[in-house]
Formats: sequence, C-alpha cells, structure tokens
Amino acid sequence: MCGICGAISENDIEIERMVDSIHHRGPDFQDTYKENKLSLGHVRLSILDLSSAGNQPMLSRSGKVIIVYNGEVYNFRELRKELISQGVIFRSNCDTEVILEGFEKWGDSFFEKLNGMFAMAIFDKERKVLKLVRDRFGIKPLYYSLLNDELIFASEIKGILASNRVSKEMSFQGLHEYLHFSTTLGITTFYKDIKKLLPGHILNYDLLNKKVKIAPFKLNYDLPFKSQSANGIVQNVRTLFEKSVKRQLMADVPIGVFLSGGIDSTAITSLANRHYNGRLKTFSAGFDFDKGINELPNAKLVSKLFDTDHHEMHIKGGDVPSVLENINSFFDQPFSDAANIPLYLMGRELKGNHKVILQGDGGDELFAGYNQYYRIKNENLYKMFSFIGTKFAFGIPKSSKYYRKLRSMYAVCQSDKELITARLYSQEMINENTTRIFKDDLRSNLDLIDPFIRHRQLHNNFKHFDLLQELLYTDMNTMLPDQYLEKVDRATMANSLEVRVPFLDNDLAAYVMSLPSKYKIQGKEKKYLLKKAFAGIVPDNILYGPKRGFSVPFQYWLRTSMKDYMFDTIKSTNIYSDEVEKMMVDHVNGRRDYGYILWKLLNLSIWYRKTYN
Repeated sequence: MCGICGAISENDIEIERMVDSIHHRGPDFQDTYKENKLSLGHVRLSILDLSSAGNQPMLSRSGKVIIVYNGEVYNFRELRKELISQGVIFRSNCDTEVILEGFEKWGDSFFEKLNGMFAMAIFDKERKVLKLVRDRFGIKPLYYSLLNDELIFASEIKGILASNRVSKEMSFQGLHEYLHFSTTLGITTFYKDIKKLLPGHILNYDLLNKKVKIAPFKLNYDLPFKSQSANGIVQNVRTLFEKSVKRQLMADVPIGVFLSGGIDSTAITSLANRHYNGRLKTFSAGFDFDKGINELPNAKLVSKLFDTDHHEMHIKGGDVPSVLENINSFFDQPFSDAANIPLYLMGRELKGNHKVILQGDGGDELFAGYNQYYRIKNENLYKMFSFIGTKFAFGIPKSSKYYRKLRSMYAVCQSDKELITARLYSQEMINENTTRIFKDDLRSNLDLIDPFIRHRQLHNNFKHFDLLQELLYTDMNTMLPDQYLEKVDRATMANSLEVRVPFLDNDLAAYVMSLPSKYKIQGKEKKYLLKKAFAGIVPDNILYGPKRGFSVPFQYWLRTSMKDYMFDTIKSTNIYSDEVEKMMVDHVNGRRDYGYILWKLLNLSIWYRKTYN
C-alpha cells in the first residue's frame, strides 16, 4: 500500500513537494522520476518483497514502461506464472513488476485480469501515453486535475494542491451533494478543478496530440444469472468467500482482522483462521463514548471460538475537537460520516506496530444488510406508513431517530423513480430546502445545482432491474466508494495502515451481484444468503443478533462537551444565514435534534477555515 502522484506539464512541477504531502501513506521509502514533461512520485508502505527491488517508480525490464502504483493485486502470483511461461523474466517478487510486465505484454486488456485494489499511473514511453487506472470498486482513491493540457494527479487531493498549479475554488456541485450525503459523489470533489477517477475506469492522456479519453475497463453491473439450486448458491458463496479471504492473506508482514463481533468480521475471522500461517491476530475496540453499545464482549467470544491472538483496544476520545481537526486534514474536504473518528483512533493505536488489517466493508451492499433494503423490499407497506407519518408528522417529538424513519418512508413514495435511491440516503426532509442555511449569495448559486445528478445517471443504467436490485447496484457505485471506502482509506492510511476488504473480491462480488434480489432478503431476514452460507460456522447469536456499528454520539457531544466549540467554529465561518444559530440553540436546548446537519456544518466550517482563511 502506498501513495502516488505526478503530472504532465510544460511547467516545472514541484513533484518533491507533492510526494512529501502524502508521506503518511508510505513512510518506508519515497522517490521521484522526471523525463521531459512527465513527473512521477511514489511513497511506499512495504507489504510485499520488502527489499529495495520493490521500490517505485519502477521501470519495466525493457525500459519501455514506467509505473507508480498504490494497492495490492491478490492474484499476481498466478499472473506471474502465466507471464513466465511466455518468457518474461522477473527481478523481484512484488506485484508491481507483474503489473508492469503484464501491461507491456497485453495492454489495456490486462487490467481486467487484476483481482485486487489499486490506483496506478503507467507511462508508455514509446507511445507517449499516460494511463491512470482505478480498481473496479473504488477501494483505492485517485484524483486528477486537467486544465490547459496540464494533467496533475495524486492519491489524495492534498498532493494535487501541493503542486501549486491548481485553484482552490469551491465546487457548488460538491457542496450541494455534501449537504445531502455527507460526502461528494462520482467524479465530484469540493474543488471545481479537481475530479475523482470513477471506479473501474482508465484515463488515457496522449502527449502527442494532447487528447484525453476516459472509459471503463470493467463495469460492475448487468451480470448474467445462471439458474441454480438454492443449496448450490449457498455453497458457491461460501467457496468464493473462502477463496477471497485466502488470497488476501498474502503479505510479507503480519496480518490481522478488525473484529467487531458482527456477521461480516466474524465470517472473515473464521476463514482467515483456517488459512493464516501462524496464529491470527484480531483487534477490537471499546470507546469511552460508546453510549452502551460495546463490541468487546461479542468479539472476545469469537476470538475464543477461533483461538485468535486477540487484542482489545480501550480508546478514549479525549479532546474530540482536536481529533476532528486532525481527521479533516487527512480527508482534504468536508466529510461528515462520524465513524471515521473511531477508525482513525484505532489506526493511531496500531501505528508502527501493524501494517495490514482485514475488514468487512462491502458485505452490506452485496448481501443487503441495511434497513433501507428491507424498506425497499416492502415498498407497499412503507407507502402506507408514509401516509400515516405525513398526517401526524408535526405531532411527534422531533428526534433524529423519528426523522430517519420518516425520511425513508417519504423516499419510498417518491413519484420520481429517479430520486428514490437518492432520497433514501439524504439526511434532510424532502420538504426542507437544504440551501436555506446559507447566506443569499451562496444560496442563489446552490439553488441552480442538482445534487441528485449522480443518482439520475445511475437510474438510467439500472432502471430495468427491480427496485431492490437497483438500490444495491446504485450503492455499489455511490455510497460504497464515495463514503465508506473513502472513510476507511483516509482514516487508516493517515496512520500508515493498509485495510483489505475480502467481500470486494472480483469473483465473489461478480457472482453475488448477478443473483436476483429474492436471494438476498427473505421475509424480514436481511443478509439471508450470507447467513445461510455461514450457518454452523458463525454462531447463531451473531448471525441473527442485532446489527451493530460504531456508536459515535455526535448529537450528544454537540449539546454538551462540544457545544462551545460548535458555536465558535460555525459562527466564525461567514457563509451561514441567521437560521443556523437558531438551529444550534434549539439543538442545545433539546427542542429538536439538528445533529446531522450541524455535524455537517461543523466539518464544513473546519475545512473552510483551513482552506480559505
């Protein structure tokens, strides 16, 4: 796991400054490469072939191709054998060289063969073409700026800004999406001139004619389904998942598992324990802000069951404002999924002592584990509830839990089918204008922006599926890469920690995504197929127990320990209307829970102050 950056420019690019800005992603080694208009930089976190033979930027044996690469390709040994059989000679034992030689042998078609997580830049010196490539699920980040024939890219936005060639002008599209979804979606960032490369895409920059082409190398949907028996499907899921976990245990450093005691992490632990060479380490965390939800007892039972080398981390939030300020610096733009706080603290606890962790991201999107999937599956029932909720909406206490349910009901009832999937995730009521919180000049710009454009685009791709399948595919292309995987990457790589996600193995994910939605939820049972696949392996009390997650009581903090910090930080940002102060007062006094929007505005204010003051 590493960090990359680079540029194609007629100007002198400060590549060393760009590399220094992302040093936390790879503290073991860093280097640069310059040739005419091309600059490349790399920072290395040594996981495979710890020798200097794995350092980057790396030239192919022929000298025709050079690469900087961030990620892990889990099937590189099979690809290496195939290349050796065709006469390729290798100088190292790392996956980077396999990518180099494979690309030189097969060109762009080689990327479809890669099973792993990656973001890379490959320069073909003979054809004078630079390729930026991102893995099909967006596990690893890659940003770029393309202005006046100048291309600048990096693993993190700060790497691009460090070039001193790109403006910090804010994107109104990014701001409006953030108000609804806690993050930006698709290609959008908070910076007008900086974009994200979409998952599964290649950006080709031809230096000879200065043309740019962006196209997918692999789509994540519309996969064929072959009729099978229910038992056969269950067995296939278990077999494919076991192969995935076994593949992802590949490393020349110790590997551990973040064990929450839930279905996903327990399933990973059970299979990793079978195939890991040595005693598997598991890590669980208890926080002083868990408000009664504590994963430690369940995780301890699981660790005893599978005899892992178990470690409990008792983490204090301490000065939460200070932690929040630090996290904001690593994300480079506002991001208000508060679960990044415990992830960051867990990574900080392991920093310097551990490098690779397996984690369960992707399981809910593949196997339908969230409540909104059940609501979509029972659309007619929720339409009836929505009618009742609408009639009595103003007579019920204004709690965040109540509003979450009411928003879901309203979303299911949208007459505009394009907006159902969008509204299920929007944290604002349908009849409330999110832009009301800003002063008139900013509000007038935002009112011209459609924050749901990404969902409209995906609806056109997926509208021939049933509504549940459409939502699952949409989430695989929005909330998973843009929120959950981004959260994991930044919060852990801030502490030089690589996180791997076995649920997003190519073979497993492609198979499960091809299955009709009836196999994923049956009756009230979410994750039905995954539970069947792990019956007898994962204990029943975990398979059928309540879903758990990081409990981060930010609503409570904003009323108590963070009250003054919230008022001072938000009021110091001169972009809000008078309504925001009223919302803060009402929240602190308990008249209504404005926790979600105030947490967004707090994170926005921290970023705005650092960026523009």
